[in-house]
Amino acid sequence: MYKKILLTGLALSFTAPVLADVKIALPEHVDLLLVNGAEPNVDGGFFSSSSTAVLPDGENQIVFRYEPTFKKGQEFEKMSSDVIVAKFTAKDQQLTFQFPKYRNLREARQFDKHPDWALIDKSGNKVAYAQDKLIHHGVQFGRDYQAEVMKFNTTGSAAAIETNSALAYAAVTAAQAAGTEVAVVPVSPSATDNAASNNSANTSANATTAEEMLMFWYNKADDATKARFKAYVNSQK
Repeated sequence: MYKKILLTGLALSFTAPVLADVKIALPEHVDLLLVNGAEPNVDGGFFSSSSTAVLPDGENQIVFRYEPTFKKGQEFEKMSSDVIVAKFTAKDQQLTFQFPKYRNLREARQFDKHPDWALIDKSGNKVAYAQDKLIHHGVQFGRDYQAEVMKFNTTGSAAAIETNSALAYAAVTAAQAAGTEVAVVPVSPSATDNAASNNSANTSANATTAEEMLMFWYNKADDATKARFKAYVNSQK
């Protein structure tokens, strides 16, 4: 019997291995940092010329940098943009990044002032998204993007995802990376009505399932990630 874990508006079931249905081709000038709060599930490897990020159907949140390189004389110059957070919805699609045709480093630096990019499907249509920046003041090296995104998702930004959704999709990404199918199924209207008629019981159930998801994700993490998570929880007291 499969175990189903319920979150607000979502039902997750873990079954046999399968790939997700949304794929994003990753060009060399895109550094994909996180997908749904977790390390990306990438086919082909980050250093392959044909790397592809694999995401679940539905709403997704990506965190990335735009890092184009330009030749100047016998040397190369590289621009590293601010960190972009974007939220979009897609299903059964193969997408590619699209950026302006900058000719040099000076032009490319305009990207930070006006982040102009797109996700394009096979028909050339742009996928609608909401975006924001993940701003970190001070030293940029060694940033804890997972902790930063957890805080970001508690803000009112249009690119933020709900806390329960963040936990759910983090579990989705972890499960897929382990070769496990994750089916995301909307809760039926009748289930929603029943939940509304029994708020106290539903609140208790949500608290339990949220705890289950936290424990699931925590147990998947390495020691360093666990330590960062503990530090983040303590910082919220």
